[in-house]
Amino acid sequence: MTHSGPADDALQALVQQFSERSSFVRELIQNSLDAGAGRVEVRLSVERGRLRIDVEDDGEGMDRDIIERYLLTLFRSSKEKDLTKIGKFGIGFVSLFALAPELVVVNTGRDGVFYRVLFDEAREYTLAEVDEPFEGTAVTLFVPGRTQDHRALATEIREAAHYWCRYARAEIWTACDEKWGWPPEQVSHDFSVSAPFSQTIEEDGVRVVLGFTPEPVPQVGYYNHGLTLLEAEEAAVPGVTFRVEARTLEHTLTRDNVMRDRNYRRVIQRIESLARGPLRTAYLTALREASSPDALAALLSVAHLPVVSLPDDLACLRTAGGQRVSLGELRPGLLRRLFSRELLFASGPSPLVDALSAAGRAVLLGPPDTHPDVGVARRAGLGEPVDIHERWILPEIVEPHPLVTAVADGIGVMGAWRPCLPARFHDRGDAIVDRLVSWQSEPGTLEHRTFEEADRTPPRGATILFNVEHPVFARFSAVPARVAAPLLRQAARRVLKEPGGFSADGLKQALAGASS
Repeated sequence: MTHSGPADDALQALVQQFSERSSFVRELIQNSLDAGAGRVEVRLSVERGRLRIDVEDDGEGMDRDIIERYLLTLFRSSKEKDLTKIGKFGIGFVSLFALAPELVVVNTGRDGVFYRVLFDEAREYTLAEVDEPFEGTAVTLFVPGRTQDHRALATEIREAAHYWCRYARAEIWTACDEKWGWPPEQVSHDFSVSAPFSQTIEEDGVRVVLGFTPEPVPQVGYYNHGLTLLEAEEAAVPGVTFRVEARTLEHTLTRDNVMRDRNYRRVIQRIESLARGPLRTAYLTALREASSPDALAALLSVAHLPVVSLPDDLACLRTAGGQRVSLGELRPGLLRRLFSRELLFASGPSPLVDALSAAGRAVLLGPPDTHPDVGVARRAGLGEPVDIHERWILPEIVEPHPLVTAVADGIGVMGAWRPCLPARFHDRGDAIVDRLVSWQSEPGTLEHRTFEEADRTPPRGATILFNVEHPVFARFSAVPARVAAPLLRQAARRVLKEPGGFSADGLKQALAGASS
């Protein structure tokens, strides 16, 4: 017996709500899971120039009453008020007509009675009882088109199954028999998140995997029975990325969002509680026990988050010298809070690091763009990051050098100049490392010195330090001291902005004359 379907405009409106033609895969698999299926197969092949799509399950099947009342009648569903089901609106089956199939065949049965429903191009159906036994339910579609259209649609169906159904508890399989297709494969993915640290917790009908993330807008996912309701970027719980599967979560009528109702709010509140409780406790334990530098760096990348709230006594921040310190140890005393807000860092061990450590100043491992330790301390309000090699110097006084001695003794000129010493500047402060000369009131000591201060004319009584590793010093050393000493002195005056120093051009000419 043939029946007319609902009014064309109402049915067409329902079909058009499914903007993606592959959405029918989600709807049919959802119906299969609601029917208790443990396995669902999606098979594709080409038959007489048409793409054949078979969706078959081993669920409980349908009897005539269910078929007539719920498969063939729109806007009615036996699933309302049943939290073990996720199809709430009774319209999912309509989605397959977005493919404009020539024929749709539904085979199903229950209690030893079997039925077949045929839908034609006009969406009119025929329901008949058949003798062929059948377990579960099978829906078959025949879609016309060209080969390239079939290939594109098959690919979309495969991708849709992996997106919408990848966390389903039942076995979901897809296969395409054509030479451009793929062998049987199970739609299965790890229920996980991309985060430096995460945990999976199952309780009271809720399965959630959550982790701390440095992303300002975290990735989140909502699921029911393993089927995707929504995956998006949103700060539902700031600093926390998660996937949550809950039987109380529902999709909207348009299937493009999760319903933001009371059940949704309860789930979010539970995730917030888990993040601040079990997840934070486990994270701090992992941070305390981390031995690998890479593992520690990954964990520290989220240590600044308010939801983490790093304890003051947890020694987890790495110093440039290879130790670990806590936020409490980095907190400055009263004087430093008043006069210095520098948060010191360096890229590794050096004499300057050792000297600052000996002076009671912790030097964190940096720089901030590659090491999170400094960023954690800065966000905790402990100061602004400063590279120690740009603000501190520690020249190394070396063995006496004849040329420096000659400059200090005033060879070639009238009278002595200033106290002079040879020194090495390398790795002892970028503020002076490239300079021919510098100065210190107390030679060879640890001293705060900026680039601007390095250019300042030395005060009375300061000792002039000559960089014996500078290439200009090497050139002066290659000529007799009686010639080189006055030239080097005037070059030093030029660098130190003292009267009587050579201009840049004059220094070049003097060097050229001395070399000849």
